[in-house]
Amino acid sequence: MARKTNLIKLGDAITQLFKQENLDVKMSQFSVKKNWKDIAGEAISVNTTDIFFNQKIVFVTLKSAALKHELSFRKEELLKNINKFCGYKLVEQIVIK
Repeated sequence: MARKTNLIKLGDAITQLFKQENLDVKMSQFSVKKNWKDIAGEAISVNTTDIFFNQKIVFVTLKSAALKHELSFRKEELLKNINKFCGYKLVEQIVIK
């Protein structure tokens, strides 16, 4: 009779740990911050002073009032770019400050 073992693959164990500790979300948030230039574009990234995540909301602080106004019309596009970059729905709302 064959013995049952509790062995799992290392990759599966790491994935399970990341999901259990919400590290996959934190890694995605870090990745979005690091690659903000590729996600948002040069003009927005140069004028971005801070990016902060709270649950499924991303807060973007910009230096330029004109760019804040322009970005308010392009929120949906930016939201799609962030979620496409991550490969899943990381954020549901963008707040521009």
